[in-house]
Amino acid sequence: MIEIILDEDIKELQKTNLPDPSLLDYYSRLNRREIFWNADVDETLVDFSHQIIQWNIEDKDIPVDQRKSIKIYINTDGGCLNSVLNFINVIRLSKTPVITIGMGKVFSAGFLLLLAGHNRYCFKNTEGLLHSGSFGIMNSTEKVMDYIDHTKKIEKKVKEYVTENCNITTEEYDRNYRNEWYMTSEEMLGYGIVHKIIDDLDDLI
Repeated sequence: MIEIILDEDIKELQKTNLPDPSLLDYYSRLNRREIFWNADVDETLVDFSHQIIQWNIEDKDIPVDQRKSIKIYINTDGGCLNSVLNFINVIRLSKTPVITIGMGKVFSAGFLLLLAGHNRYCFKNTEGLLHSGSFGIMNSTEKVMDYIDHTKKIEKKVKEYVTENCNITTEEYDRNYRNEWYMTSEEMLGYGIVHKIIDDLDDLI
């Protein structure tokens, strides 16, 4: 028998509280241990830091080489340095392998995030950007000077992090980071920022 759905039935169906499709997608990614970062870097990364800690707790009794990897897909113009440095700390401490994948652009803080992965990939047309960043501050001269002194300490940490985790030398870093240092995927591969340019989606499966 063919059932006829009347307008009244449709209205009743529309009243049904169906789950938000974006939430379904979000939880589906978490189930696959995937983080898709397609935004400016902000304090939301703290939530994902906690998620990586939780996955490590789940894996506590599993040998490292048998653990399900965590994948972080990155497409960003950059953003908050403090947030990304905290996230990097958690990634580097993670015993469960973390794979970072550069998508369209990995600029500024996104570049640093890409560099944190235990295994690092990007697509052929992914672009990277390394630079000194920027800040805006209006206050007394003394407070501005304090902030500059603090910024110099952070810049030193970032320099050590970059030069220790890829093939960029300290001389190259000092020469370029005050500028807008854009890199192609091939250049990032040459510097060891990524380990492979993806030419087959099976690389990510």
